[in-house]
Amino acid sequence: MNRALTVAALQVRRISRRRWSSFVLVAGVVLAAVAAGVAATHEGLERTDSLRQGSATLLLLGGLVAALALGSPALNRDSDSGHFGTLMGAGVGRAGLAFGALLGRAATLAAIVAVWGVALQIGSVALGLGLDSQLAVHTLLVAEALLLTMLAAAAASSVVPPVAAGAFGLVVYVTAQAMMNLKAAADQDYIGVARQSIDAVYYLMPHIPTSQMLADLQLRGEAGPAVPRVDINGNEVLLAASGWGTVAWTLLWCALFALLAYAGIRRRPIN
Repeated sequence: MNRALTVAALQVRRISRRRWSSFVLVAGVVLAAVAAGVAATHEGLERTDSLRQGSATLLLLGGLVAALALGSPALNRDSDSGHFGTLMGAGVGRAGLAFGALLGRAATLAAIVAVWGVALQIGSVALGLGLDSQLAVHTLLVAEALLLTMLAAAAASSVVPPVAAGAFGLVVYVTAQAMMNLKAAADQDYIGVARQSIDAVYYLMPHIPTSQMLADLQLRGEAGPAVPRVDINGNEVLLAASGWGTVAWTLLWCALFALLAYAGIRRRPIN
């Protein structure tokens, strides 16, 4: 465990020194300020909706960029470059390498999302809206979805190059969100006879938790790019806020991808 923590600390230090990580962090803060600036041009509920819409878009799109950038090279590049080989020579086992790398990258992702979340809350206070508890909960749920995406890409990175690993992570996110949309459509009786099949697949696949804030925005047609419009037979599918079961199921899939990453690196040649 101590060796995994040492590897994690090294990962955080190395990533923090790379220009792309600083750019992503600062760009997110700038975009948070832009979202607050746009919201300032509105009044009342429109101001709140505008800030929340901009926040949801930043956290989703910017977060996916950060998650894939962290996950796709998690295990392949250091295995090929000799970095992991040096650590193994110092006595770190493959479990320490795998879980330490994942922990360090997860901590970096959490730090990026946390800074963005604080910037968004500062924007909310500056607009006279106070601290936004719904936005805070939404930020946490998005962070969980991004962790799932990052770990999926990291698991793939133990066996394939970065581009393919990033593509796999994105496919996992899109598929999980699609399952949420299909389940919502089935619950609203827009699917018909296929409902039982959808329910069976839904309870096996990873999920993307939906916050109450996002569900409310979609209900009013204000969700924007964070929740693209989904029509089935002319009916708009509305997502319901997720419960603790969805949160727990997503965490279980995160653990599964971490184990798959370890299984992959056990069989991967390390230089």
